[in-house]
Amino acid sequence: MTSVYNKIHRLKQQSGWTWDHFLTEIEKRSPAGLDEKTLYSHYREPHKKPNSHVGKVIAQLHDNYFPDPFPEELNRLMRLYNHLTACKKHLARDKDIEDLEFFLQQQHQRENEPLRLARLNWLLGNIEFDRIPLYRDNGMRDQLAECKQQAINYYQQSVAAIEQHNQLTPSNPVGASHLYKACHNILACYLNAVPQTERSEDEQTIAYLRTSNYIANSKQTLIAEPFQWTIARNGLRFSSLLENSDDIKYFITALATISKRFLDLNYEPLNHTAMGTSEDFRWAIDNVLTADYLASIGASLKNKKKG
Repeated sequence: MTSVYNKIHRLKQQSGWTWDHFLTEIEKRSPAGLDEKTLYSHYREPHKKPNSHVGKVIAQLHDNYFPDPFPEELNRLMRLYNHLTACKKHLARDKDIEDLEFFLQQQHQRENEPLRLARLNWLLGNIEFDRIPLYRDNGMRDQLAECKQQAINYYQQSVAAIEQHNQLTPSNPVGASHLYKACHNILACYLNAVPQTERSEDEQTIAYLRTSNYIANSKQTLIAEPFQWTIARNGLRFSSLLENSDDIKYFITALATISKRFLDLNYEPLNHTAMGTSEDFRWAIDNVLTADYLASIGASLKNKKKG
């Protein structure tokens, strides 16, 4: 789900969107509105948690200007599946998920429209992906390997279908952030197939990062939407695993441009731990992100702002 921070930035970067215009657009849809101070603080701070009113108002406005590109009926099936997975007390949950999966597979065989195929594959991938922890934690290696590969296959087909749609419909493409998420799902399959403590050294994960376009896609998405701090943070994380100094420098600069708070390795953005406490960033911190280097980035950005 897109964060309120990202939604505000995506809206704000539209042509002609001054803060006064932004507030006017909000007032058209919500009598209660938002005061400028609240709106601006959510725009500035990646760690700020919105209350329900802020979340609802921004979501309504964002959906008006950036509607979801996928067919609504398939988005509703996605929401239905998410509700099923969250309903732990539902005794027939697993059977209902199997029934939903069977229906989706039948639809998948009959479908040839790229956007519908993209969402069908995405949802089928999610179903397989969500089985990974069970097999991983119970030592069921054969089932884990099969489930992981099936999820990867579905996600790869989803990416291919999105790219096909964008080629066929260049005037109405699926946005860069959706394509990034689809690609990130593939990486998540590799990560989740191993315990948390082993992910930074998992050979299959490292091999995928080296041979895929994940880092390049991350940079491309940041060009389109430079406010996407989670993408920059992931780019830094996986560049650290690859021990790539140049990419580490690229992504820490991207993060610092979003907010200088990221130059503090103890900073905790919303729903994320500090980079300084995560082993995934250890190589970057030990070899690149020294106190002097971080200070130099801060000084460079300050001078650039003055200029």
